Amino acid sequence: MKMPPLAATALLGLLPIATQAQQVATSYNPGQPQVAAPVTTPEAPATQPDWNIRLGAGALYQPKYEGSNQYKAAPLPMLMISYRDLVFLRGPMLGANAITWKGPRPSDKLQIGPLVRYQPGRDQDDSSALHGMGDIDSGVELGGFITYSTGPWSAGLTLFRDVSGSHDGTTAKLSAGNRLPLAPKWTLRSEIATTWADDAYTETFFGVTAAQSARSGLRQYQPEGGFKDAGLTLDLDYSLTDHWGITTRLGYKRLLGDAADSPLVKDRGSADQLNGGLFVTYKF
Repeated sequence: MKMPPLAATALLGLLPIATQAQQVATSYNPGQPQVAAPVTTPEAPATQPDWNIRLGAGALYQPKYEGSNQYKAAPLPMLMISYRDLVFLRGPMLGANAITWKGPRPSDKLQIGPLVRYQPGRDQDDSSALHGMGDIDSGVELGGFITYSTGPWSAGLTLFRDVSGSHDGTTAKLSAGNRLPLAPKWTLRSEIATTWADDAYTETFFGVTAAQSARSGLRQYQPEGGFKDAGLTLDLDYSLTDHWGITTRLGYKRLLGDAADSPLVKDRGSADQLNGGLFVTYKF
């Protein structure tokens, strides 16, 4: 199956702004397909198309920066593409299922592969709490993943390392998820996750240098690496037709350790981070 011309055109148009979708698109285990399988009947054996493409748009309500107690609502594109369960693009993240091992049951699958993603930076004009902190450049991160799924359950580990000089740090995310059909057209997807970050990442996004302290009025702070957050995400999917769908999202994350103790969080923000969104999607 060739990629539809309309999808290719939309892909080129959305790539420059797809980075805004990171919080949505990268909340799933990389090796798990996010496009529903085609409806089958006894007379028509199940067949998977080469290309699975889902485009969409909506709005996301989220903190102005990681650790902020101020929120913003913004329009958000969604982009998910996979080819033969080998290569996938989810918003700003590109990956490949380099190794796939299928277990004794049809639903058992272990996948391992490389990842590359665009990491958005932080602008001091994003919030009044950031004035004097300077900007953090956007960057590119390389990494990899390992995921295991059995039936509706999945678990995974992703690792990323900045290779562009944005923060020069490393992060690792451990997650577990479930897909629960509630009714013929309704599906509830849930995920719990925790993220570990090293010294370099934590210092960049949560530290306050002497110069930043003088400009911002915040106390000087040099955090160390460790587990920086833990959270829960719920997505409720409704299928309008075979192609159109609606997704409602609700997420909560709690900052931990030195990240939670940062003046940007403790003095001017909050360790409790909420997000919510509503999206309309089209599956080719």
